[in-house]
Amino acid sequence: MTDVAGTTDFQNSSGATTTAATASSSSFSQEDFDLQKNERLHLFPRDRIQALASTGAVIGGMLGFYEGVQKAAARYLVENAHRLPTTKGGWYFYHKRKNYEMIVGGVSSGIKSSVKYGGFIGALALIESGLDLARGQLDFVNTTLACFVGTTLITRYKQLGTLQARKMVFRGTVAGLLVGLAQDAMIYARGGRVWYVNEAKKRLH
Repeated sequence: MTDVAGTTDFQNSSGATTTAATASSSSFSQEDFDLQKNERLHLFPRDRIQALASTGAVIGGMLGFYEGVQKAAARYLVENAHRLPTTKGGWYFYHKRKNYEMIVGGVSSGIKSSVKYGGFIGALALIESGLDLARGQLDFVNTTLACFVGTTLITRYKQLGTLQARKMVFRGTVAGLLVGLAQDAMIYARGGRVWYVNEAKKRLH
């Protein structure tokens, strides 16, 4: 009986130890080991810049392709308005050539827009990450400043008028502010550190 009881006690204590160990390990949530929870978009700077630049390039390529197709179709119609076909075969080759011009124009415009969009958004993300590193703080301020600098450089490059430049810089800065606040909200939602929220909590308590 004693042996049996001792065996039973050992098994119980072993089971309790195993359960305690399991509970201890489960008490650490995935967030405790999430090295990216304090990063923008849940990505490290290098990965984030590459992802944003790639996304911008894809979106720019699609928009550029659509715009290029529309322009090529309109240009082809204008160039050939004075010599429209009069036969069925002539119309066939007319539309065949038109489709070719539209595809070429769309691809050409798509590549240019892809480079522009991808480069611009990638540059904004790079400036933002540089400000994060320089200030030692990751917040909406850096995103706002990055968009302000980026849109200012664009207005200078395009040599826009004073009124147009002001409107573009203002809209870009406001967009940067909203994007920055949205990023901070996502960081806070997954348990990351948002310094001004933490400071507000400390003062309230």
